[in-house]
Amino acid sequence: MVTPAGHRDSRPLRPLDVLLSETDEVLRRGAPAGAKVWSTGFAALDTALTGGFRSGELVLLGGPAGHGKTTIGLQFARNVVAAGASALVFSYEHESHTLLERLISMEAAEGDPGEVAGVLDVRHALETADQGNSLETVLSGLTGGARAHAALVGYGDRLQLHESSGATTTLDHVREAVQRVTDDTGEAPFVLLDYIQKVPDERGGEDERITAVAEGLKDLALSARVPVVAISAADKEALASGHRMRTHDLRGTSALAFEADVVMIVNDKVDVVSREHLVYNLGNIQRFRGWSVVSLEKNRHGKAHVELEFAKDFEHGRFHTEGQEVTERLIDDRVFVT
Repeated sequence: MVTPAGHRDSRPLRPLDVLLSETDEVLRRGAPAGAKVWSTGFAALDTALTGGFRSGELVLLGGPAGHGKTTIGLQFARNVVAAGASALVFSYEHESHTLLERLISMEAAEGDPGEVAGVLDVRHALETADQGNSLETVLSGLTGGARAHAALVGYGDRLQLHESSGATTTLDHVREAVQRVTDDTGEAPFVLLDYIQKVPDERGGEDERITAVAEGLKDLALSARVPVVAISAADKEALASGHRMRTHDLRGTSALAFEADVVMIVNDKVDVVSREHLVYNLGNIQRFRGWSVVSLEKNRHGKAHVELEFAKDFEHGRFHTEGQEVTERLIDDRVFVT
């Protein structure tokens, strides 16, 4: 049980009159008695999530390979930090300098939607920089680079990147890192984990291991009063061309959907719109390739079965934050949630 003050209580029984008194005390101190909410930075998504990601929530973020799961997850973390809070990113897939290249280009584009340095431009500049030049000097030679550098410096220790290992970074290490960031910064961080199937566990079978990890991440979200956004891989069968990925396509067991408070699936729009939108207007094919559909297939604290679309800007490692509900009919409209 979590008290209104945000501390895990060791007492399993909570008399209602005591809980009412504690809540009254918290409110009189001017503190929020309910969940803390972290904005995603995407207005349409925040609306569907009744404000954003909530403390105690486990959020599953799935989608086919290469469709932007890591991109939008890292953008969530950046947006949280840009709004003044802290974030902790566990990356089992990418080393920290790869994420830094994305963050630099993302920050440049967030500050100026015009022609600014892309991820490949940043990578080339860092890899070919003259010896002895500072990072600030190198980035100042890129359009938008100086502004991006200043913004990232300003974030300081509020954004932490953890180079995680599928062999050694267990749930215990994740918990310890979350506690360390909380102690160091004075506030609980938004947590992004990329990705859940990589977290090691002693259990032998994959289903048992993923079940244990999902349960552990949900417990962490509750005890630390943080949102945990866990990126999830897809089953190989879900990667076939023309298939719309859904909750039941996440690699693992039904425990993933059961434990999660929110399930978000990212698909390319061109892959999931009904065929009549393509057959009768061939121009839609190219247009739809520039958009992704984010489906809220489960949402315990808001409206589910919501289909939102966001324009891609993968050149700068991001999505455009302006979005709206999809107006076209999508294929496979049935939602599978355990």
